[in-house]
Amino acid sequence: MFGLNKDKQEDKTRRYMVMGKFTHSDNFLLEKQFINRHSADAYAELMTKNKEHENYEYFLFEQSKAYSEEDTNE
Repeated sequence: MFGLNKDKQEDKTRRYMVMGKFTHSDNFLLEKQFINRHSADAYAELMTKNKEHENYEYFLFEQSKAYSEEDTNE
């Protein structure tokens, strides 16, 4: 059943990643991954209001390319 009706199935890839970092650091830490941007934004907003850590910032990263797939646009 792999590959059949692939276009019709909902994509459950968690391509939105909320990452955080301390202001004094250059390293990002993965917080959580989501299948849609709305959920990622809601999570980051909640965590920002929670203020669990001082000097901690949240960032949204979005998967834009899967290196394992061929790019037919080039």
